Amino acid sequence: MTQDKEKLIVELVNKGLDGDMDSVNNHEDKIVRAKAKAMIMKVKKGTVERPPMPETASDQPSGSEQPKSLTKDETVALLVNKGLDGDMDSVNNHEDKIVRAKAKAMIMKVKKGTVERPPMPETASDQPSGSEQPKSLTKDETVALLVNKGLDGDMDSVNNHEDKIVRAKAKAMIMKVKKGTVDRPSMPELSNQVATDSIDDNQDQTKKVEDPFEKIKKVITEKYSKDIDEGKEGNYIYFKPDNWLEIAKWLRSEPSLLFDSLQCQMGMDMGEDILESRYNFHSMDLNHYLEVRIRVSRSDPKIPSVEQVWRIADWFERETYDMLGIEYTGHRDLRRILLPDDWEGWPLRKDYQEQETYHGIVVPKIKEGWD
Repeated sequence: MTQDKEKLIVELVNKGLDGDMDSVNNHEDKIVRAKAKAMIMKVKKGTVERPPMPETASDQPSGSEQPKSLTKDETVALLVNKGLDGDMDSVNNHEDKIVRAKAKAMIMKVKKGTVERPPMPETASDQPSGSEQPKSLTKDETVALLVNKGLDGDMDSVNNHEDKIVRAKAKAMIMKVKKGTVDRPSMPELSNQVATDSIDDNQDQTKKVEDPFEKIKKVITEKYSKDIDEGKEGNYIYFKPDNWLEIAKWLRSEPSLLFDSLQCQMGMDMGEDILESRYNFHSMDLNHYLEVRIRVSRSDPKIPSVEQVWRIADWFERETYDMLGIEYTGHRDLRRILLPDDWEGWPLRKDYQEQETYHGIVVPKIKEGWD
């Protein structure tokens, strides 16, 4: 093999080990490409040393000094700092499995406080030439910063901080400051940098998470505001019964909702002449939930059936009919499911009175002594 090809292989090996596998995979010469890949594997396994970059490498500026390559320990330190500053992509995408695993392990130890954060290597490629490595906050300074943010109304930064010990100390100090038992700590000098780079973890402190239920409720309200039964507050929606079948079909098909799973349906006697039918939905595609409640009067307990929208509603609705007497109109086989068809009354209604006998058999008074 010519000297030029050997230099080219070494150049590709170094590029591949530095994360630029495109240069290796896209090289036209199959033999050079194969030899470069083979050497990369050997270097990663530790069976051979990483070859030095040739002075004539195509990406090396003419006459410039070859930059120092990072050792494995320095690469680990670099990845640890990147991960702690929120750039976990650099850690997860690093090709060397051993380096990647060591970096992740050290990140966990730093967050737990069992080891100190390593200094950033001087030769790191993302370190500006001649610039001074910015000082990281100590744990006490981080606590002070979080306390000030919490007292100024930004409790999200406190609650979302990854370090449990720092988070707990910050919350405890916030309480003490509010009670007047300690003075408010001064803001650390590096607060401006930390506000930009985040507080030594990979959480976005300014990101607000929207309540999933409120998002679902907004979509539903925009479409069916007239069908919502007002007057009840909670993480559920009350619908009027009249248009329930149309709404049910829409809940299942609407792309932003896709409630394809009816997990449970049940009925309740709410007293004061009110019966309720409750439905618990889940979207397997979007992984969100919704509870729907429908109220009807005891004197006219009719609700449109949804057993043709969600087939599992067949037995759910039959059981609610059996126990509470809610009539699901349009159900193709609405009959009792637990009790015989000629049973008298609805056992889960609050005004239910057991019949004395059933076909000559004495019915036990099971509610006696229920005080």
